[in-house]
Amino acid sequence: MNCPHCNRNVDKLVYFCPWCGVFLGELTDLPFEEANLTFLRADLSGFTTMCESMIAEEVMSFLDEVFGFFSKIINSYKGTVYQVIGDEIVGVFGLSRGAGFAPHMAVLSGEEMITKLGEYNTKKEKRKSIGLKIGCEIDRVLVLNVQEDWRNSYIITEGFNRSQILQKNAEENSIYVGENLYRATKSFFDYQEIGEFIKDNLSVKAYEYKVVIK
Repeated sequence: MNCPHCNRNVDKLVYFCPWCGVFLGELTDLPFEEANLTFLRADLSGFTTMCESMIAEEVMSFLDEVFGFFSKIINSYKGTVYQVIGDEIVGVFGLSRGAGFAPHMAVLSGEEMITKLGEYNTKKEKRKSIGLKIGCEIDRVLVLNVQEDWRNSYIITEGFNRSQILQKNAEENSIYVGENLYRATKSFFDYQEIGEFIKDNLSVKAYEYKVVIK
């Protein structure tokens, strides 16, 4: 078939033209699903300062190594690495229908990521230590599963923004969680109420889960 907008050939059944992006079906055809997902955003603190004494190849090798074990940790708790942006990694929990206790898994994943990074700092004694700031929140989402693969889904939600606000305000080596995640996991983890953060008219109440690095 040809796209009615750009007239280029589209050789398989898809909802959007791969050339110009125009929607090719009816709105009622879109396979939207509603779900509650847990979002985790983790950002390396002290990374910029550390990089000042490193060449580009060393920086890339460092990121590959650190995000390599971060990815393994997220996957081990039945999460999905959704995106890696510079010195930040984004994980989503609850995409897999068989993954129970997604909110708890997100917090445990963040705790292990901080612990593992602490061990990594100990091994690299000559290199400046870096920390991790993590934000987590549960949010209601609309998922457009275009290719029947959750990893290629379009996720419509405020969850990414809420977890980012929490992450940006978090203390080093701590996890800031939002109100929804706090309510879902407060009987399992000890939290300290931090307060409210507002960005672009989006308000997020924060609770801290402090990770003790031995």
